Formats: sequence, C-alpha cells, structure tokens
Amino acid sequence: MNMRISANLKLAIVVALSVFATACASVPNNNVGSTETESVDRYSDDVFRVSEFAEQAYRESRWTDAARHYQQLTEQVPSDAYIWFRLANTYVQKGDFNEAIHAYEMSIERDSMQPKPWFNLSTTYLLNAKAAMLQSWENLRPGDPARDLIMRRIESLDILMNQDLGEIRVRGG
Repeated sequence: MNMRISANLKLAIVVALSVFATACASVPNNNVGSTETESVDRYSDDVFRVSEFAEQAYRESRWTDAARHYQQLTEQVPSDAYIWFRLANTYVQKGDFNEAIHAYEMSIERDSMQPKPWFNLSTTYLLNAKAAMLQSWENLRPGDPARDLIMRRIESLDILMNQDLGEIRVRGG
C-alpha cells in the first residue's frame, strides 16, 4: 500500500510541478470576466482528476481506460516523463508494442536518467521481435524449414527474457 501511495504522491507532485511550470503559457483565458487564476485552477483540477482516473484504471488493469487517460495527460502535460512511462506500460499490457516503444522513447527523451524506461524499452523491442517472428511462423506453410529456425529464435528470446538479471552482463561504454 505504501508503494501505491508513494507512486500516486510522485505523480501528483510531478503533475503539479509541470502544471505550475506551464500553466501561464498553456492555459488560454476564454471566459469573459474570469481571472487567469480561475482558469489555471480549473486546468489544474482537470489534470489531477484525469491523473486519478488514469492511476485507478492502471491499478485495476483496465488498460484501455488507463491508456486513454494517460494519452490525455500527455497532451495536457507533454513534458512529464512519468506520464509517458505509464502510457507505455499500458500499451505493452495491451500488446501495442509499437505504440509502447514510441511512448518509452518519449519518456526517455524527457528524462534519460531513469533506468526503468530504458529497461522496459529494451524488453518491448524483444516482445515486438517475438510477435513478428510468431506472425512469420504462422504464415509459413507446415514443413517449411524456416519454421524450425523461427521457433529456435523464439525459444532463445524466451530464455533471454527469463534469465536472472545477475546473469546478464553489460559491457561498459
């Protein structure tokens, strides 16, 4: 439960800082007689409301709803790396690997020092490769020798993706 609270708190703080930093430049005041502060408050309330919906849908594994809300948040607060990261995670859960790759890249573009988007991006590339190989395997006629090669590569990907992190070595750059 503390992890949920801290994740929600982190999202709220990040969104609040993003809203504060961009509110004056991005919120038009179309209401005659209203003050700029009222417009910013309404905008902030909307962002917080949508973020609560997104987080709840995410916790409940309602990936389509979560994706819709996170997409809306990326339009409202496009500079927030965490929102892009969560959007990417929802796309992976839905099997939309190309969309996930794009969203992870957007998250990394906004904050390249966070390790989770990098790790999830690499895993999503592998999942996307596996999906493409499975599609190729299904399209080949039975008995085609390429089917065996594809299946061996899929098995290798499965082994790679299930290794303990301690077994993986990264060469220094």
